[in-house]
Amino acid sequence: MSLPSSPPKTLNLAEFRRKFPLTVEHFASLPNREAWLNRVWEIERRWQMARENPNKLEEVILFDSSPKDLAAEAEFEIIYAGGTLGLLHAAVMATKYNRRVLIFDAHTVGVTHRDWNISDEELREFINLGLFTREEIETAVANRYKTGFVKFYDANSPIKTPPLFMENVLDVAIEADKLLALAAGKLRKTGSKIINNLRFVRAYVCQDKILVECEDGKNGERRLFAAKLFVDATGTNSPVSRQLNHGASITHVCPTVGTVATGFKRGGEKAVDFSVGEILVSTEDAAADRQLMWEGFAGNPKKDEYTTYLFFYDSVESKADKSLLKLFEDYFEKLPDYKQKNAAWRVVKPVFGYIPSVHQQGWKNVKKTAIDRITLVGDAAGLSSPLTFCGFGSHVRNLRKLTAQTEKVLRENSFDEKSLSEINAYEPRVAQMASLAEFMRPTAMSKPPVVNETMNAVMSALQSLDKSIAREMFQDRISFDSFKKVLTTTAKIHPAVFKKMFAHLGAKGAFWWIANIAKSALHEKNLRTPSPSERAERLR
Repeated sequence: MSLPSSPPKTLNLAEFRRKFPLTVEHFASLPNREAWLNRVWEIERRWQMARENPNKLEEVILFDSSPKDLAAEAEFEIIYAGGTLGLLHAAVMATKYNRRVLIFDAHTVGVTHRDWNISDEELREFINLGLFTREEIETAVANRYKTGFVKFYDANSPIKTPPLFMENVLDVAIEADKLLALAAGKLRKTGSKIINNLRFVRAYVCQDKILVECEDGKNGERRLFAAKLFVDATGTNSPVSRQLNHGASITHVCPTVGTVATGFKRGGEKAVDFSVGEILVSTEDAAADRQLMWEGFAGNPKKDEYTTYLFFYDSVESKADKSLLKLFEDYFEKLPDYKQKNAAWRVVKPVFGYIPSVHQQGWKNVKKTAIDRITLVGDAAGLSSPLTFCGFGSHVRNLRKLTAQTEKVLRENSFDEKSLSEINAYEPRVAQMASLAEFMRPTAMSKPPVVNETMNAVMSALQSLDKSIAREMFQDRISFDSFKKVLTTTAKIHPAVFKKMFAHLGAKGAFWWIANIAKSALHEKNLRTPSPSERAERLR
């Protein structure tokens, strides 16, 4: 049987208009509309190719060889591919640890197609690292909210739950490009190098170094650079991650689209509130194998900019349509059911992407995030909690640890797979949260209201518990004790929840969820138990 033909690299405006009329219409306010459409299509095309040919892996890592017709033009200590989350990591290595780095991107380093929200507590990590001052961070802060909430649709649910309000959770809106521009400016001052429009082709792992081959996006020229370490931060569809994991680099995904727009109605029903963040909101039951969710958060009130996302949580293998452009069509059709627009409403910037997640099932079935002289960070690693669908917060929370571990391997000259595998943001509690997030997608056998009903039960449990537990859950740092309280309280409110868990996850999935919870509990116990050397030190 022949493989499906590859989708074309670009589409013209007429093709976009025929296939995605609402998206083309609402992108009309963008001065570079066709470029934005093709950027969405590029990301979708890469996703389609990976999914249609899961066993057809591009060999991008080669061992004990080098290109015979190409010499390295420069040598660095670290080379980064991917200029968003990778840039933050690179900036710390260059400024704090004085490492000479190269960072390149297939487009522009420091320019992203997503905006971020986070908390002040997490932002302080940048200050603790010495990367940014408080004043510098403030230049990238678009808005702060008094509170934020989660609300699941309950019209067809026997469990009616009011909005769950939380403070200090995703309550600071960041202009991502401004924050990244600050990082790029600091990196340039160190003598490190940034190159735009450079696409990663392959890496050659040698005994004493790694060679990274790239292609210039403008003229097709091949270029080669050498380093001690290569960090892949190219995102969800990383070819390096796919090769390391035999095509199974992620198990779940969150297709996400939205806009930064002006002209939303203020005041009244379905209006925007520039002082409140909307973390997770559903406005209907599941349909077409998807439970659609909304997120809404305001930018700078003076600019009248408000960001809305539409997304759904899904397994890679499900039959749900994961096309970003088709999801954009749904977004523009359904947006009035979420927020009201006035006559002056217009798109300032589209936001979109595939946010990855990994469910660990099996004692040895652990995602591979490193090999000799290569390590993955950010969405390429894909080890953050999927519940809030945001790798930025996880990356920031773990940035101090990630960069310290990177410095350690450089200092010790330890570039083997085992040493480099320590450089990741994974914690055992992520596995238990990943399985909880499984309830946020419908199964083939479930009725349309089931997702909302189950999540309303969880939210009702959180309403009755200490506010800190909800905050922990949505900040990706919930303890085993807190998680146990959520489960037991949910079971009291919604006795059928565990029966539905087994039906939803299946016997195997339920077993590994319980196993991962036990692993998390053991991990926390070990952290609390001092080692023999620590006990001896305390007795002195």
